[in-house]
Amino acid sequence: MNHRSVLGAMAAALVWLGGLPAGAHTRTPWQMHDGPEVTTANPQGLVRLGCTPPRNGDTCEYGVASIPDEAAAGWGASPDPDTIGMYLSSRLCQVPSACRVYGDFTYFQTYVNVLPGTVLNEVKLSFTWVDDGIRVTVFNSDHPNGIVATEGYIFIGDSLVTGNLAAYFKPGERNRLVITQVDDCCSMSSAVGAVLRINGEMVGPACEGSEDCDDGDLCTADVCTALGTCSNPLRVCAGGQSCAPGPNLTGEGEVSTLTCTPSSNGQPTLEVLGSLNMTLECGQDVWGDPGAQAWDSACGPLTVHTFNSGHDAYGVGPNTCAEGTYPVQYVARDANGWTVSAIRSVKVEDTTPPAFRLNGAAQMTHQCGAAYVEPGWEAWDACYGNLTPEVRVYGYPNGWVAGRYTVTYTLTDSAGNHAPSLTRTVDVVNCPW
Repeated sequence: MNHRSVLGAMAAALVWLGGLPAGAHTRTPWQMHDGPEVTTANPQGLVRLGCTPPRNGDTCEYGVASIPDEAAAGWGASPDPDTIGMYLSSRLCQVPSACRVYGDFTYFQTYVNVLPGTVLNEVKLSFTWVDDGIRVTVFNSDHPNGIVATEGYIFIGDSLVTGNLAAYFKPGERNRLVITQVDDCCSMSSAVGAVLRINGEMVGPACEGSEDCDDGDLCTADVCTALGTCSNPLRVCAGGQSCAPGPNLTGEGEVSTLTCTPSSNGQPTLEVLGSLNMTLECGQDVWGDPGAQAWDSACGPLTVHTFNSGHDAYGVGPNTCAEGTYPVQYVARDANGWTVSAIRSVKVEDTTPPAFRLNGAAQMTHQCGAAYVEPGWEAWDACYGNLTPEVRVYGYPNGWVAGRYTVTYTLTDSAGNHAPSLTRTVDVVNCPW
């Protein structure tokens, strides 16, 4: 008789339920949109500028841009949801005209959760590279139609940090931050390395790794979700010991679901509920003693003493957080000194594959000329716990050589169960040599 834990299998321990950590401003991952300029008649989305801009990315160029509605079709994950990471060949190279005649607009949005009561002294957005310029627009209850931040322009070849945007954000709300990026000349189209800071503190997804989500409770998993928020679901096992509440046991001699037939030989009888050979899944099933019942030869009830059942003084019972075979013994004695006994064998085994996920995007763009930094991964097994160090990685992108690289990740637990392998594609681009 198996007692399936309500905590479920390994999958339940890795449900990505978002819970924001206290005391931090957070934002959602960056999304990207090619803009309403892209149509069947204009598949490249190139728009003739309504001005004669004196420089690349000039403020006047945005007069022909149109920010897509936040719920419009076409929004999708940015190449790098953490930092935007867009670096593309310019579509303006297909237009036989001089620079600053046509514009190609790309839009990015994130939702910034500013803690209630915050005094906003400084809000700034910075990039590691922009081509040819960006404009910042903020939406909230004070600005439901959006407000263009006067300080929110960045131009190629100029400072890559906006001015102070504090006046446009509203504490205690989910502020929609939209970046309009313009490419106005045949070269590259890029917006990479975006970092938002509020009062000097970087605002990103609520976590970057599981260590950011540690709640100090060994019986909860510390998970940084794919959306960058913390989740701390209960887990069945921690450190080889059960975290699940024990079954509601009634104690020795109180099982009353079996029936007795008087014995003609004068000897007592003992019956065990359930199978004498039980199998439980490690980390998923909770042991609950099905019990046993005994009678004397006249069907008078006898007390059944248990050994290693989990509710006696002679053993902690089968540990469903550690593989092995555990004996549970039942013994009864009648008034004449006759003794009857039985032993139940409880086998705890692990047949469930572990689970793991990649931190960061499964498809990344890396700027040539710097070492590739692996975003990492998180792995967990219902029986063996944290298996992050056990993941094997094959392939490594060369940050100094342009090309597409595939990194493969595999995981096998101690019982030989294989998790489905994962892959990450990394494009190394724009080598200066």
